[in-house]
Amino acid sequence: MLRDNPVFKKMIATGEERVGKLATQLLSNEKLMGALQKTVSAALEAKGLVERNVQSVLTTMNIPTAGDVQRLQGKIEELERVFEGLSAKIAELQKTEPSSPDAHPSPPN
Repeated sequence: MLRDNPVFKKMIATGEERVGKLATQLLSNEKLMGALQKTVSAALEAKGLVERNVQSVLTTMNIPTAGDVQRLQGKIEELERVFEGLSAKIAELQKTEPSSPDAHPSPPN
């Protein structure tokens, strides 16, 4: 087909070679690289500023952030572990207590 055509293959090879040379020239240009670094740095700084502002707005509106939800999830998991431990201890105590009603005298009225 078209890809098997020697003229087409030559055109592709020439194009790839020229793009490679252009890329090498651009990457070796200090002014371009400096501008590119400044642009990336400014973009990262802007992203951080937006994230801080969104955090502030969410806090002002009393809307939990993903971090808030994660912290609460951790606290819930910790409480579940404590509850399970207490439940196990209660179950152990219930097994060791005598089961007769006389073992627990009624409190006087």
